[in-house]
Amino acid sequence: MLNRWLPVLLLVLFFSSYKLVSGDGLVPMQIGEVGLRATIAMDESSRRQGLMGRQSMVQDEGMLLVYPSEWIIRLWMLNTYIPLDVGFFDQYGILVGITSMEPDGGAKIHTSLRPAKYALEMNWGWFKHNKIQIGARLKLPANMNQN
Repeated sequence: MLNRWLPVLLLVLFFSSYKLVSGDGLVPMQIGEVGLRATIAMDESSRRQGLMGRQSMVQDEGMLLVYPSEWIIRLWMLNTYIPLDVGFFDQYGILVGITSMEPDGGAKIHTSLRPAKYALEMNWGWFKHNKIQIGARLKLPANMNQN
């Protein structure tokens, strides 16, 4: 019985250590001096679900997909209805690529051109609007720091 609930307990303990702005599950972080809040997807199931079904997203909120190690990340827009930009970050939080994704029913696979550990999905045009370019650094909360 404990084996069944242990992963849930660990996730609750992990996320309870974050200082959330409003208790809504969004974690504050920065890219350079630009602040944002993101839902964290750390396991395969939550990364696969991603932003499926969402009809809209607040301007400075997104989803951070966290992978166990660096690799070429592949994303698709299956059942995702809002256009997105995704920034790919290496294990040190350095932005190594940005791509735009339009809703297409999952027809196109979008890949990072370099190995990455993090993929940050934001509204279409968010990176350009905030003048965030390759080489910018993602600053995560202290208890989630990069290597």
